[in-house]
Amino acid sequence: MNRVRSARVGWIAVLMIVLSMSLLAEVKVELKASKIVVVNGAEQRQPADKATPGAIIEYVAEYKNTAKTAVSNVVATLPVPPGMEYVPDTAEPAQVMASTDDRNYSPAPLKRSVRGADGKMVEQLVPFSEYRSLRWKLGDIEGDSSKSVKARMKVKSAK
Repeated sequence: MNRVRSARVGWIAVLMIVLSMSLLAEVKVELKASKIVVVNGAEQRQPADKATPGAIIEYVAEYKNTAKTAVSNVVATLPVPPGMEYVPDTAEPAQVMASTDDRNYSPAPLKRSVRGADGKMVEQLVPFSEYRSLRWKLGDIEGDSSKSVKARMKVKSAK
């Protein structure tokens, strides 16, 4: 009995050390936004502080592990700001998930089942204007390393 209790206490101590080490690891996120304009056929990045309807804004979020030890199971989430719409096929890494409610995520492009005119259920693409956030599974980030995600959004027209 004492040997079993000692083993449990030992495992609990190891588990607490591992958990505290992962809590010590810190991932900082830096978000940059640039307006994308085409000048003489070439893309240029400009400050995104002023944008008109139809402008394309590229968001880049860098997830930097500032600790010496690796961090596991890092998930990056990039909201689609109000008044903007995700521009399809601009997400990097390309294996992106999307959500229309910021809770449930599925691989993009999102699809939903709707009842057709004939009464049968058919699958339709969800309009990109309904996307509220994007998510990537970044996995592990080694100590003093970083991983980035990016996507472009279009400023919607005022209606």
